[in-house]
Amino acid sequence: MDLDNSVPPGNDDDGAEVATIAANATSSNDSSSKARDLTDLPNDLFLLITAHLSPRDCVLCRRVSRAWLAAFTTPDASRHFLRRHFPRARETRRGALAEPEVGPEPEPDWARVFASVARRYFFLRGARPRVVEKIDIAQEAGAAGPAGLRALGAFRGVAPWSRWLRWNDNTAVFQHRDPAWCADDGLLVYREALSGRYVAYDLETRARSAVPFEAADKTVRRLRLAAGVLVVEWCEREAYQRLNDLEYVHRHFATAFDVRRRRATSGSNGNGSSSSSEPRITTWDITFRCEWKIHFLGLPLNSHDRFFSAHTDTHYAMYLWQPNRSPWGEEDPLEQLTIWDISKPSTYRPSLDPTGANKPSGSDGEGPTVVNRFSWSDLEALGLRQRHTPSLREVLLDEANVYVHEEEHRWLVGLHSSLSPPRHHLVRCTGIPFSGVGPRWFDECCADGDVHMSFCPRAGSLSRILGNRSNRLAGAGGAWPGWAPCWRHEEFPYLTVSDAVDAGAGVRVVARQCFMMEALSSFVMPKISVQEEREGGDLGEEERDQVSEVQFPDQMWWELLAKGKIVGDERWVIGEDGLGRITIVRF
Repeated sequence: MDLDNSVPPGNDDDGAEVATIAANATSSNDSSSKARDLTDLPNDLFLLITAHLSPRDCVLCRRVSRAWLAAFTTPDASRHFLRRHFPRARETRRGALAEPEVGPEPEPDWARVFASVARRYFFLRGARPRVVEKIDIAQEAGAAGPAGLRALGAFRGVAPWSRWLRWNDNTAVFQHRDPAWCADDGLLVYREALSGRYVAYDLETRARSAVPFEAADKTVRRLRLAAGVLVVEWCEREAYQRLNDLEYVHRHFATAFDVRRRRATSGSNGNGSSSSSEPRITTWDITFRCEWKIHFLGLPLNSHDRFFSAHTDTHYAMYLWQPNRSPWGEEDPLEQLTIWDISKPSTYRPSLDPTGANKPSGSDGEGPTVVNRFSWSDLEALGLRQRHTPSLREVLLDEANVYVHEEEHRWLVGLHSSLSPPRHHLVRCTGIPFSGVGPRWFDECCADGDVHMSFCPRAGSLSRILGNRSNRLAGAGGAWPGWAPCWRHEEFPYLTVSDAVDAGAGVRVVARQCFMMEALSSFVMPKISVQEEREGGDLGEEERDQVSEVQFPDQMWWELLAKGKIVGDERWVIGEDGLGRITIVRF
C-alpha cells in the first residue's frame, strides 16, 4: 500500500515514540489479560488511546508493523479519525449527510480517504502548495503573454472604472479586469489556446468536456459560472451599424447553459461488470438553455461603455453605464438596470434572427423575459445613479431582490474618482425588489475603527466564514448578498483584493495588498464538531484569540493574482499568473 506516503514523512523517532507510548499503555494489562500490543486491545480502548494522536501520527503508525497497519486502516478506525480530526472536511460531511443520487453508494476506502484529507490539511494549514498546475488559455486581445496564445478578438473584457489608488508616489490597482475564465463547484471553464474551443475541466477527475458554445466570429465579453448555470456574454465580431463618425456598435447577447453534475451508477472493473470498490464516475452535462439580447441596439467595443451583471439559476441582471453622446450638449451618462427571468428554456436564438421575424409567440418557447427595467430617473430616486463619479463595484442577486454594491476609498484618483473621498474605505449595499415596489435594504460601513484598530466588527476570516452569525438576518446564509462588502477593508490600510471561502470546511484563502506590500494567506477554522455547530455552539473568546492566518511564499502572489481574482475551496485555489496562464494550486 502507498498510504505511508500520503503525508510528508517525519523522522524515524516519530514512529518509535508512538510505539513506545502504546507499549506503555498496554504493559499494565500484561499480567491480567492477553493484550500484548495496542492492536490487541478492544476497539473502544484502541480508539480511546489513539484519540491522543495527531492526524500525522495516525498515518505514521501504519509503518510500525503489519498488525498496526491493519489496525490503523480499518474502516471503523479511519472514519473515527476523520470525524475527530477533520469534522468539517467535505469527505466527512458527505459521509455523514449526503444521500446517493442513483442507487446504493459504494463504500469508500476510508483509510485512503483519511490519509488524503490529512495530507491536504497538512499543506493547507502550512500555506504551502502540494502541486501547482498550469493551463495555457486564449488571452484577451492585446494582453501580454507568450506568442501564439493571443486570439485577436476572441475575448475583450468590460473595462473597469478609471480609478486607482495613489499615496505619495505609490500606485495600486483598485478594481481588476475580468479574467477570461470562470470556475465554480470544482468545474473550470476556459478557452483553449490552441484549439480555440471552450472546455469544462473537472478539477477532481481531471477530465475535460466540450462546452457547446460556438466561438467563431464572436467576441466574448464575460464568462460567469454560478448556481449551476454558465452565462456567456458576447457580441458579434462584425459591427452591426455605425453609431457616429468614429464608433460602430456590435450586437450584444447572453447565452445560458445548464451545468449539471451526473454520476454513473457505479464504477467498472474493466470486465463490463460493476465493482463496489470503485467510486462513482462523475461527468458533467452542459446543455443550452436560452439566449437573449442584452441591449436593444448594441454597444461599441471600447473602454467607455460599461456593464455589470450577475445571475442566479432563474434571473439575470445587468447595470448599464454609457457616456452621453447626445448632440444637444447633455452631459450626464446614460444608466439603466434591467432584470430578466431566464428560468424558461427556449431554442430561439435572437442572434440568428436580426429582424425578430421568427420569434415564437405565446408561452411555447417564450424564453427569457424582462421582469423590470429601471431607468436613470428610477435609479436617481433609489439613490443608485452613478453619474460621472461611479462607485459601483458589482451587482448581486437572490431569489427576489437585486443588490448594488458600491465602494469609495480615501486614496482613489482618476477620471471616475470621487471629489469628496471618505475618511477610510466606504462600502455600501442597496437592495431593491425586482418589481421596484416594497421596502429598500441599505447597509453601509466606513471602517472608522476605534482605539484598538478594530476597523469593522464584521471583518476578518472567522466572520467571513461564519457569515457574521451574530449580526445576520434570520434564515440568511453566510453568503447573503445584502451585507456591504466589509471584507474589502478588514485589514485597513490593506485592501482585500480577493478571497476563496469554503464556509462548510471553515477554510479561507485571502489576498491583501497595500501598494507594494502583498500578502496571500491561508486560514483554517479551529476544530469544532458538526454536532456543536448544529446545536448553536460558537467559538469562545479564548478560542478566537488562537485563530491566525498563515502566509504563502511571496512568489505565489505572482502565480495567482495577476487578474486580482482567486476561487476555490479546501482542495484547491485557482487564479491567473503574470503570463496569463491559469494556475491551479492543489493541497
